[in-house]
Amino acid sequence: MFPNLFKRPAPQKQPLFAPGSLKLSEKVHWLARKGLIDPLTYVQRHVRGDWGEIDKATRKANDVALQQDNLMISYYRITPELVLIVKTSEDHQTTVVQLPEERDMI
Repeated sequence: MFPNLFKRPAPQKQPLFAPGSLKLSEKVHWLARKGLIDPLTYVQRHVRGDWGEIDKATRKANDVALQQDNLMISYYRITPELVLIVKTSEDHQTTVVQLPEERDMI
């Protein structure tokens, strides 16, 4: 699903950008409410430039988006069956945490 995976050796200690307003999808909110995941952990990784399991092209696009108004996206595999997507909008005003099968919230 994620060809040419490239993982950054270690996340940055300080955030690279502010996440803006945070939105959780309905399913992510349910998982968090049940104590099954902590979405803030993945948002923290995202804002520190740890993009998770993404390909080189997406990684490069995210790195460019840090300096420009472009979408940033991260994928984090929680279990073999569960992946969280964290997206920051093009204007960097909103960050959304959702599952791959959910309707795009940005």
